[in-house]
Amino acid sequence: MIWVVAVIGGELFMRWAYMGLSYLLTKLFKKKKKVKKFGPSLISLDSNPVPVGLYKTFTAGTSITAGQVVSLNTDGKVYPASSSYPNVVGVALDTVSSGASVRVLVMGVAQVVADGAINPGQPVTFSSSTAGRVVAYTGHSHSVTISTGTFVTGVSTSTGTFVTSVSTSTASFVKSISTSTGSAITSIGNDTGWTTDSSGYIRHTHSTSTGSFLTGVTPSTGTAVTSISTSTGSAVTSVSTSTGTALTGVSVNASLNRVIGIALTGASSAGTTITILVIPLWL
Repeated sequence: MIWVVAVIGGELFMRWAYMGLSYLLTKLFKKKKKVKKFGPSLISLDSNPVPVGLYKTFTAGTSITAGQVVSLNTDGKVYPASSSYPNVVGVALDTVSSGASVRVLVMGVAQVVADGAINPGQPVTFSSSTAGRVVAYTGHSHSVTISTGTFVTGVSTSTGTFVTSVSTSTASFVKSISTSTGSAITSIGNDTGWTTDSSGYIRHTHSTSTGSFLTGVTPSTGTAVTSISTSTGSAVTSVSTSTGTALTGVSVNASLNRVIGIALTGASSAGTTITILVIPLWL
C-alpha cells in the first residue's frame, strides 16, 4: 500500500514538475519573441541605395526630372526650384510631365545635380542659374537703397525800409468869404426940368443911378497840411538760401535662401551628381 502511494505521488510530482517547466520555457520563448518583434528598428543609410527616406506625393506644374530639387508654388503644384519658385520642399523621385503625380523626398538621402563646386558638409540651396540643380549655400544678404533730396540749411536776407508812421503839421486857409454892401451914385443924368419950390425958389433936378459897393469882408478859415514827417522800419526785400542733402526714403531688400540640405559628397564642377541629406529649412 505504501509503495503504491509512493509511486502515484511520484508520478504526480513528475507531471507537475514537467508542466511547470513547460510553462516557464513557453513564457521565456514568448518573451524573447516579443522583444525581437518590438525592439528598435534601424535603417542603414550606408547599405541602402539612395533615395531613402520620407516622401510626399504632389502634382507637377510642369515637366520634372527625377533628382531635381522642386518647390511648392501657391497653386499647390511643384516646379523645379529657381528664383521664380524658391519655396523648396524636397527632391523629385519621378520623371513626369505637367499635371502628373510626382513623389517628392521631403526628408532623407537623395542624389541631385550640382551647379558648381560643393564641398562635403556644406549646406546646399537651389541654383538661380539652372532650375532644379543645387549650389553651395553661402549665406543670405540684406541691402538698403536710399533716395535723397535737398533741404534748406541757411537763409540770408536783404532788407529795405517802409513807412511805419506819419505825423503832419497844419495851417489855416480861407475857405469862404461873407460881405456887406452899401449904395453909391454910379452916374448923374440930365436935369429933369425946372420947378418952384414952396419957398418960391426956382430949382431944377438931375436924375441919378446908383449901385452897390463893398463895405466889409468877413472870411472863414480851415486847416491845411503844411508838412509831413515819417518814421520808417526795415522790410525783407529778398531771400537767398543755402541747401544740403536730406534722406527722403529707404527701401530694404532681404535676400533669403531656402536650404535644401547638407552635401554628403562633393562636386568639383557643375553637372556632377552628389548625394545630399535632405532637410529643407529657411536660413
